[in-house]
Amino acid sequence: MTVRFFPGTQRHKTSLIQGFLRQFRVEHELVRVDENRKSYTHHAGSDPALEVDGKLFVDPNVDALKKIFSVDEATQS
Repeated sequence: MTVRFFPGTQRHKTSLIQGFLRQFRVEHELVRVDENRKSYTHHAGSDPALEVDGKLFVDPNVDALKKIFSVDEATQS
């Protein structure tokens, strides 16, 4: 699974996604917009975004992240 994280300018939303990725030890690549000019995916908005296997998710909440990464309630403990 290829995961790329595009941080946004809204720190609160960005930190929620970073916390989720850290908590569930999701290996990901941190992408800054200026580093990604040649990529087919370009996200320059204020909301953070995740690209998972080529699919872009802009500003996902915790429930959406659980579905994207197939995390169930038992693995949260």
